[in-house]
Amino acid sequence: MCSEHDSFNRRDLLRGLGRAAAVAALAPTALSTRVAEAHAPACRELTDGSPESVGMSSKRVADALARVQRRADDGLFPGAVALIARRGRIVAHQAFGTRVRGEDEPVTRDTLFDLLSITKVVATATSALILVQDGVLGLNDPVGDYLPEFAEDDKAHVTVRDMLRFTAGLPLDVSLQHDPDGEGAWRRMAEEPLEYEPGTQVLYSDLTYRLLGRVVEAAAGMDLDTFAKARIWRPLGMRDTTFNPSPALRARTAATGFSAARGRLVRGEVQDEQDYALGGVVGCDGVFSTARDLATFCQMILNGGQYGRARILRRHLVDAMVSNQTPEVSAEDTDVSPLSNLLSTPKGYGWELATPRFCTGGMRLRKGSFGKAGGTGAFLWIDRRRELFGILLTNHGLPTPFDEPGWNRMIDAVGSAEFFDGIVHAVTDE
Repeated sequence: MCSEHDSFNRRDLLRGLGRAAAVAALAPTALSTRVAEAHAPACRELTDGSPESVGMSSKRVADALARVQRRADDGLFPGAVALIARRGRIVAHQAFGTRVRGEDEPVTRDTLFDLLSITKVVATATSALILVQDGVLGLNDPVGDYLPEFAEDDKAHVTVRDMLRFTAGLPLDVSLQHDPDGEGAWRRMAEEPLEYEPGTQVLYSDLTYRLLGRVVEAAAGMDLDTFAKARIWRPLGMRDTTFNPSPALRARTAATGFSAARGRLVRGEVQDEQDYALGGVVGCDGVFSTARDLATFCQMILNGGQYGRARILRRHLVDAMVSNQTPEVSAEDTDVSPLSNLLSTPKGYGWELATPRFCTGGMRLRKGSFGKAGGTGAFLWIDRRRELFGILLTNHGLPTPFDEPGWNRMIDAVGSAEFFDGIVHAVTDE
């Protein structure tokens, strides 16, 4: 198990400093990073290995991968990359199908995918908790301290924690993609009235995480992409993880489909039209990544917040992030359909938690497992007790129309539950 070297609490240091000074005090310099890495103990890093070396069956792993291949062959999605790892060893990493529907360009293992809502954990929630760790942001801070326009009417008591755990009282979303004034659209989102009393129920909400991304930016003094690169992705070596991929990265990005609004194939641009209209760097969607980069992130979480010599989060914050933060609701009452599972079941900070019926991670994960679904057909799930995780990235694309039947069809087409059940079935040492 990795030991933890806590950094000093900077709340007192930052008290009285201006925002620019606070950001400068928190910005990791090359020297401070080298010093921290020199004194930090190394923590488990991923290596390649056979399934048998970590108590899994090669035949059963091959069976799980064959099911992904069959779905790609049947045209249920154009292409995919699947990755399976246990106890720090990658036992499978395979590409399937094509990057563009109807074309011959093959998916490769280093293909980037539009992660859509996986953004909520690999960027927004993790960034918010880093700022909590730094003493710059408080879980119980009112959102209005960072977004003054939010603190109108009955929203003054909504906290950062409410947003992290999807209990802020805000609706699922609000359509403003045709607003020509970007700042006006952000203001209208912040002024959106509550739909329920905060803290009384769970409602998965893109609007909530869009605004949480703005809170992170206000607290950090920089945009979410810049902060996540500096404090999460670069320290972890996640070189292919980014908002708004560069032209060089777009060349190996999987396309998600045709956009009537844009009049072109969507490739290397976030598929969600509202996020695209807002510039592509938002707290709910927009990150692109590879399965290998995401594997590093998953292993960091399994390690308790550290990977190699890079500590991203303290262990107690990782534990909080992946634990049930919504005791107000029960899985028994809310896990009644695939869409209800996404919208209303218990949540951690950004993470979805495994449930017994309609979990996109299947029915074999142990209690306490957690994961995240992305609406383009991207999924990752971590079984912490088994030290096991799987990643399935596809370019299925957003359901059309994006309603409950459409969501169900996408889940069925990608077959994420079947894939993750197959991974757990491959475990042989329990």
